[in-house]
Amino acid sequence: MKRYIYKKQKQPIYGAFKGLFKLFLHKPKFINHNENLPEDGLMVGLHMGKFGPFYMSQYMPFKFAIIGAHQMLESYKERFLYLKNVLYIEKQHKSKFTSTLKATFEACFSKYIYKGMHIIPSYQDMRLLHTVHNAAKTMDNGLPVMFFPENSDNGYQKTLQECHDGFITIAKFVSKNRKKETPIYPFYTHVKRKIIIIGKPFYLSELKGKSNDEIIAYTRDRVNDLNPWYEDDKKDNQLFPIKHKRKVD
Repeated sequence: MKRYIYKKQKQPIYGAFKGLFKLFLHKPKFINHNENLPEDGLMVGLHMGKFGPFYMSQYMPFKFAIIGAHQMLESYKERFLYLKNVLYIEKQHKSKFTSTLKATFEACFSKYIYKGMHIIPSYQDMRLLHTVHNAAKTMDNGLPVMFFPENSDNGYQKTLQECHDGFITIAKFVSKNRKKETPIYPFYTHVKRKIIIIGKPFYLSELKGKSNDEIIAYTRDRVNDLNPWYEDDKKDNQLFPIKHKRKVD
């Protein structure tokens, strides 16, 4: 297991990619519904495809960390398998050939991009405690932590529908760890529409007595309410249309 350490020093490879992609990813309109920029807390919203997190890491006017797949900080083999089977075949519905080709190339340098984006590795076992601890430490350093709760097992979506309750667990444990309640900021972003919107925060104490399903429904509505194109997007919610039969080795 790789230990996460937030590093303030520059990441030269990541910096080079930022400069390159700025030629293609244009600066978005930034809308903040708060008086000040978030200085800690949990930010929840849609992944919006492969470039969503990278897009925000380039153009958000404040620093933040992202809770993401631990495989992308592991060995070349782990990165290759995650990119091929999960990112490209499962989420983007690419063919096996295309997925293998892209993963073979991208696994060579993706680790450095993830480090530059300050990814906090996430796990689905007891190592989740390390994720929570790292998230708390990051917030103590004055940085918010981004989390994507959407269920993207069948691909990335345009609107938030099904989502996991991991953000609730993280918010509760981080609040307990820091002895300070964690604000949860909903956000919306879209690369092609060139927009990033940060909503007003809410707290789990405001939803005291609610079940996890009710908290999820409330969070889902807060995220979707930020989407100016919600009514159109929910009619065709698949970000990447299924063109190939998915077959994961």
